[in-house]
Amino acid sequence: MLYIIIKNFSLIIFKLIFRLKIIDSENIPKTGSFVIVANHSSLLDAFVLVSFVKPKITFMSAAYLFKMPLVGNILRGVGAIPVQGKGSDIKLIKEAMKVLQAGGVLGIFPEGRITNGKDSFSAKAGAAYLAIKADVQIIPMAIKGANKVLPLGAKFPKLNKIEVKIGKPISCSKKIKLNKKILEDTVNSYMKEIY
Repeated sequence: MLYIIIKNFSLIIFKLIFRLKIIDSENIPKTGSFVIVANHSSLLDAFVLVSFVKPKITFMSAAYLFKMPLVGNILRGVGAIPVQGKGSDIKLIKEAMKVLQAGGVLGIFPEGRITNGKDSFSAKAGAAYLAIKADVQIIPMAIKGANKVLPLGAKFPKLNKIEVKIGKPISCSKKIKLNKKILEDTVNSYMKEIY
């Protein structure tokens, strides 16, 4: 219920006030599981994605956010998965795989935190790993303008147009032998699309 309220509210706000424009929306699969990867330059990014992607997105979010009073309540309410950020977490992988195997959609910001550019932090390979293991596509999404509406550290939003360009699906198959080179190539493929 909370997810639907956030989705509808976000759609109204972004369409009416920030003139949200979606480019190449036909690249979003109509059915089945997939993993969304997107750049992360503003606290608004997840809300932008929720507003126009039809299936429910289960986000993988930094664990420290769950400790914040309001933010933590929202994340728990929409079923986000907490990510510790250090080492491999078997429980985390199982939860994410459960979402994909049940036909759901995962939302991942590959750099793991808000950043102003792809060189600020190295991209993590989690999205590539999960997509290959679950045999699902990765849909890259480049969000532009959200960082001008609400830059990191800003308390109040500014008026600016927001645009999301949906890249072509990146096929991931579990038939491919999972190794470091495959993961790196997959990560490079979607990082090129989201920046």
